[in-house]
Amino acid sequence: MISRRFRITGGLVPLLILVATALGMYAASPTSGSEASKRRAAARHYYLSAARKSAVGDNASAAELYKKAYQIDSTYSEAALQYGVRRLGMPSDTLSTPAERQTSKLIASKFMKEYPGDFFPNIFLSNILERHNDFEGSIAILETLNGVDPGNTDVLQHLAALYLDSHQFDKAMKAIADYERIEGESIETLIRKTGMMLAMGDTTGAIAATDRMIELNPTNTQYVVFKGQLYSYINQPDSALKTLQYAESLEKPGYGGPVKIQLADYYRNEGDSVMYDAKIYEALLSEDLDFEVKKDVLLYYLQTIIQDNADRSRGDKLFTELRSQYPHEPDLLALSARYSASKSDFAKAAEDMGYALDMDHTNAEYWEQAMLYAIMLDDNAGADALFQRARAALRKVPMRLYSLAGSNAMMTDDYDKALQLYQICLDENFPGQELSRTTDMQALGTFLTLDNISDLINIYQEAGDAYYKKGMRKESFINYENALALDPDNALSLNNYSYFLVEDATPVEEEDMQKADEMSLRAISLAPDNPVYLDTRAWVLFRKGEYKEARELEERALENLSESTEPDDRAEYEGHLGDILFMLGQPEEAVAEWKKALENRPDDELLKKKVKNRAFYYE
Repeated sequence: MISRRFRITGGLVPLLILVATALGMYAASPTSGSEASKRRAAARHYYLSAARKSAVGDNASAAELYKKAYQIDSTYSEAALQYGVRRLGMPSDTLSTPAERQTSKLIASKFMKEYPGDFFPNIFLSNILERHNDFEGSIAILETLNGVDPGNTDVLQHLAALYLDSHQFDKAMKAIADYERIEGESIETLIRKTGMMLAMGDTTGAIAATDRMIELNPTNTQYVVFKGQLYSYINQPDSALKTLQYAESLEKPGYGGPVKIQLADYYRNEGDSVMYDAKIYEALLSEDLDFEVKKDVLLYYLQTIIQDNADRSRGDKLFTELRSQYPHEPDLLALSARYSASKSDFAKAAEDMGYALDMDHTNAEYWEQAMLYAIMLDDNAGADALFQRARAALRKVPMRLYSLAGSNAMMTDDYDKALQLYQICLDENFPGQELSRTTDMQALGTFLTLDNISDLINIYQEAGDAYYKKGMRKESFINYENALALDPDNALSLNNYSYFLVEDATPVEEEDMQKADEMSLRAISLAPDNPVYLDTRAWVLFRKGEYKEARELEERALENLSESTEPDDRAEYEGHLGDILFMLGQPEEAVAEWKKALENRPDDELLKKKVKNRAFYYE
């Protein structure tokens, strides 16, 4: 229950580097002789060079330069700090031993000994030690800082959390008490204190501390609500309900949204859906919740309705009320559209998104939603028109919109257009990369980020599909190789690539068969119950002549299909099972499966031929 939001963490590292750089620049040089002065001057040169490398993100070079600075002058405490903490973080087997970690800690701690009251660098070192589970060393630094400046509440907060982590409960309580003497009591410090008391098993003390704050703040319902939460935590539901109801009684009519949300959570946990609905409804109509909070509550509420397969009229009623309350909130319209889509009312969803876009045409997620609903309505021309409007409205078109537009083109068999869109996407986001060539990973690295890598993988996958549909196997496989180079364990890439390698009637090269075998096996190891991956694995085994094993997997794939699977998709699995049964010497059973497939895909000429001639043919 103790919050960590006051911790001084990685976000301060750039500032700490600047502070340390300043220290390195202005620290006095040794006066014990000209040789020492020369060493310090040389060390400072490397130190400042390291700081510049670090500032531009070249951390590897920075680490080496800090190391040189320290090696030249081991009394240079600023260099010792920077080298020591980097040494602690190096993922080297030799440097990760307990003895070497202790050496790194001693090197870095030279700064603390020379500048025990220097706040930022020592906080930096404290955090580094904590991340390496050296709570004792981290606490020692903070205690030193607290001794130098006992009024620093950031240090007290951090100390309290570390004391709690190391089960020094009395010290933790004292640190919080010292904090309160400086900053005053608040709901935040109450949460920390009661969290510590509960960790010590002192539930009576936790309740008493909360009662005291309620007496001091009789009109502040957040303390009463917290007491209700406390009762729930210690498994006293009756007391929790009475306390929350008392908190609600303190609110003016039309207010008390936060209290009502807590009551709704209580009723949901108790399984009382009627009262849960009532309190959610009251909370969403209350005057003291801003729209952003209401939006989050509404989203969670709608998810529970959908997951529980509950009466959707409850959600309908809420949207009617909220749209009259917030007629000009596009986010509410977008949420209403998602809700309509969950009911398969894509026409209503598309209508709502049209209104939302009229209010805010700069929101890329709105364009994506609108395109999706158009596609679900089989309005491919409308989806394409939305994409063109999005390109005109947005300063930067997200990759996922290109992906969606390409998929829309593929649905109309316009594979050239899809590939054109995917190439434009590459040009805008990864200059120099071409779909028809193996990715230049070194050049790609300049533009690749954690935020865009999954989108790029998706583009390569879809381009691979488009090329395959065009009969351009080489280019298709290049794109799947590119996708797997970025994520070797991407199950979809593994599955599709392996299927394409063995799908058609041409003899499969031994190398391709081995590759397909390995990739399809890897795909189902990553997602054992995915019917698509099971079907692919079955087909790979079929092409290898392992019909018995193929049958087992194909039957599992059919069992795992959801009730909402489209008939055309189900026909694919039934047709494959028929093929497998035929090769097992069971023609009657094979024809039965082909007939099932034909019922789900009545225009399939190959299935008609198989049923008529009671024989297997490759597609």
